[in-house]
Amino acid sequence: MQNSWLVLLPLFIVLPCAFITGNLNMSLVIGIVAASLIATDFSLTQTPGLMLERFKDLLTDPDTIYMYSFLALIGIIVVFLSQTGGAGAFVRIFTKKLRSKKMAESASFFLSSTLFIDDYLSNLTVGYVMRPLTDKFKIPRTKLAFLVHSMSGPLVILAPISSWVAMITSQLDQAGVSPQAGAQVKILADPFYIYLRTIPFIFYSFLLIASVWFIIRQRTSYGPMHTHERIAAEKDNLFGGKKPLKNELENDGSQTGSLTDLLIPLGTLLGCVLIGIPWAGGYYLFGGEHSLLDAFKHNTQTSLVLFVSAVTALIVGILFAIARKKITMQALPSVLVRGTLLMSGAIIMVALASTLGGILRQDLQAGQYLAGILLNSISITLLPLMFFIVATITATVTGSSWGTIALLTPIAIPMLTSFAQVTLPAAPEAISILFPVLGAIFSGAVCGDHISPISETTIMASTSSGCYPLDHAHTQFPYAAPALVCSAATFLLSGCLATYSIGFNIAVSLSFGIASCLTTIYLLNKWYKG
Repeated sequence: MQNSWLVLLPLFIVLPCAFITGNLNMSLVIGIVAASLIATDFSLTQTPGLMLERFKDLLTDPDTIYMYSFLALIGIIVVFLSQTGGAGAFVRIFTKKLRSKKMAESASFFLSSTLFIDDYLSNLTVGYVMRPLTDKFKIPRTKLAFLVHSMSGPLVILAPISSWVAMITSQLDQAGVSPQAGAQVKILADPFYIYLRTIPFIFYSFLLIASVWFIIRQRTSYGPMHTHERIAAEKDNLFGGKKPLKNELENDGSQTGSLTDLLIPLGTLLGCVLIGIPWAGGYYLFGGEHSLLDAFKHNTQTSLVLFVSAVTALIVGILFAIARKKITMQALPSVLVRGTLLMSGAIIMVALASTLGGILRQDLQAGQYLAGILLNSISITLLPLMFFIVATITATVTGSSWGTIALLTPIAIPMLTSFAQVTLPAAPEAISILFPVLGAIFSGAVCGDHISPISETTIMASTSSGCYPLDHAHTQFPYAAPALVCSAATFLLSGCLATYSIGFNIAVSLSFGIASCLTTIYLLNKWYKG
């Protein structure tokens, strides 16, 4: 193993390759090969063996298998809800009495809030079902795409019950967070518990969601979006003066679905998770000996709970739909295949990124190397800001929030334990900067994915909303920029407050972030309108 700058070379290979080629998976494969070569001192005979060993470690881990299976099931549920028309029925009922642009945009905001279970589900559903209503009020398609996109990933990562939870907890586990002591364990705690404690520090999500609500309620309009709104109002062109796009998504029965077609499977999924996680953690109401918070902390089977919950929700939804003749047995194979294919790209990408992260962590020890060179050159209070900037750039260039989390988490945790100079395995409370740094990584990953013109969610939001993808990326950036800049300032403040209590840190930092962000948007709107 090379104890030099070479341990960081795979990262500097992956990012430019992803930017130049636009193919993250190929770039990750190149990064894996480079990392394996460096880890084996450029031995051509040992390199293939190391790559196969890390792939084997990943694919034989039960939690990883459950996580990938859960992701595939979420894709199937997304397609299933589209097939039965449950989401469309919800919108018909929800929007029946809307009478203005503000109410239509608010309806999109609230619909996205109800579909917090998965960002793909939110992106693919909200734009598609809200399009007729926003068209009626001459809301440009780019404005709809902004509302859809801004309320998908930024909201989903805050939800303890979502498709992101399994991925995040899996990455924390692989980075050395575990409730059971071991040779590779850095932090002695359940990954799900660490994730829950990190949620208040995911500042970008809070700032962006507050921004969207403020923009809707105050009728804020500036920058390229203002031009699109003016053209829509004056010329009845919803595409910024360009040729209208044809609808690329076909209606899969949304006009015949009912509200129960949506609520039954999603309610089953949420209910099973809400019961399953405390049960697995030994909650005293389920025969254990722990309080509710301790049950979340001691739970070690989150991936299994999510998998079983998704299987149960899908079975209940299918049986209910068949009983109501909303779907036939002959149509189920198509739903299963389409749903699996929907998530296949994300699964492959996460597997490759996790493999690269494993080599960086176990074989190259990139986190320890970074800690060593930065220990005497950077203040620990700057770490949240630094990781937010790095994560944002990484996700913007690669177009992947999950890949960014998989790449940076295994670097950050060993680095933090080295900075804190604690005895391993350490309690999370012994590392005061832990939660702000993890929040910075998650925030940067979401931010970069949100503003990236090549991210899957950008394409999904623009496709479901029926607008040009580059127009969507161009018009939404000025609305996302205040949240980005103010999040950076908030992480700087949070790093300075890391030695204070967590509650005080959250209260002061988040209040400052939201206030500064909304003030910035207000001033931009006022300046733009003269």
